[in-house]
Amino acid sequence: MKIKAQHIFLVIAASALSALLMSCSVGNTESSDGGTSATSSTAPTAAATTAETTAATTAQTTTVTTAEQTTTATESVTTTTETDLPETDEPEAPPQTTPAVPSQSSAPEKKPWKETEHIEELYVNTLCYSRARAEIGSLIVNVYYANEKVKVVAETDTGYYKLDNGEYIHSDFLNGGIYLVFTTSSSAYRAAPIPEKLPEDTDKVLEYYDPRLALDYASRQWDSGMGHCAAFAQACMAAGGIHGLTDIGSTPLYNQLLASGLGYAIKLERGHERYVVAPEEAFPGDILFYYCPIEDCMVHTAVYNGLTKDGYVKAYAHNLEDDGQSALWYYRLCPDGCIVQIDTLALFSFYRNPDVMREPDNPPTLSVTTKDSSGYFEWDADFLYSNSELVVLNEKGKEVYRGMMGTDKENSLMFYSTEKYTAYIEMQIGKDIVVKSNEVTFNVEKAAVKPRS
Repeated sequence: MKIKAQHIFLVIAASALSALLMSCSVGNTESSDGGTSATSSTAPTAAATTAETTAATTAQTTTVTTAEQTTTATESVTTTTETDLPETDEPEAPPQTTPAVPSQSSAPEKKPWKETEHIEELYVNTLCYSRARAEIGSLIVNVYYANEKVKVVAETDTGYYKLDNGEYIHSDFLNGGIYLVFTTSSSAYRAAPIPEKLPEDTDKVLEYYDPRLALDYASRQWDSGMGHCAAFAQACMAAGGIHGLTDIGSTPLYNQLLASGLGYAIKLERGHERYVVAPEEAFPGDILFYYCPIEDCMVHTAVYNGLTKDGYVKAYAHNLEDDGQSALWYYRLCPDGCIVQIDTLALFSFYRNPDVMREPDNPPTLSVTTKDSSGYFEWDADFLYSNSELVVLNEKGKEVYRGMMGTDKENSLMFYSTEKYTAYIEMQIGKDIVVKSNEVTFNVEKAAVKPRS
């Protein structure tokens, strides 16, 4: 009987020890490096399930702490370490616990700008960066190159476009238009001959190129320092809607334009005092090239911006920077350093966009300010024109002054008679359209003394 009692006692003790060990195995176990490891995800056996149920009724509560939240859970609940969780997901709260506090990263992003849906495929007009937010100085995400096509899904009130990948690019660097594909031959660095005469048909239509957009880009980027002269011209044309032209140099760009079917080239005259005279066919937004006869190539590129009141060319340019507001200085010596005189320039004249070459909705506005015997004239227009004239009539309606103003926007005159005058501006769009401004009547209080002839 004693033996049986001892046997029974040993069996009971073994069962208790087994239950205790089974209970201890349910929670977290210490890994070899001192960290906490999660229990296996393998489905438990029936015996293990019974043991877990028994252990759950007697388990003590403990506090589980992470970097972003604190919850209270029982030892019977299998816990997962923070490093096992996806970075963008919040951990699920254990049952019967206090509510989890959302982390800062889960809060919705605050956008201090407004977005409006805008679905369109556009082209990158020059090397630029996309940003994580629609703000200047935001984190740079990717680099984009000229002529890349992107899909826009929205525009912001901060001047950015939102792409379908969530990135933002400033609207200055994206435009619509046409994409051209060119091949560069082995003679790409030898300029094609400059035509001496105009082609028979110069009145073709080119709807894709908007010189207004090209010149707007030029006015903002001429001193940006991004790219050489041909790259700048290429970016201006891309802003105007022509994509696919390379920016690898003035000569390839000139050759590509000649082969593009977008317009025609003509030789320019050299004016006096190192200035350039443009032909009647020239229109703002056309492209200028300097030709070196020794190298047989184009050595400089600029964007034509109309005429001064003296009839000389104005142009925007990089490298040899020019703001497009005064007469283009004529570089008599080749800027490539071969010390040869430059006598020839070429103008590539685009076929005209009918939306540009039409009667404008709003006429130009003229204002006049007088002081003693002088009058100051200032005018502006929201359309492109190739030339203009200032006209002044006396009180009898006789024309006392008519002077060419080019695309300048101001002028001063001296008056030699104290009377009432009327002035207006006539602006020429191409060859056939003349637009008249408002008429301004003004009085001259003091007459100037005529110089002796």
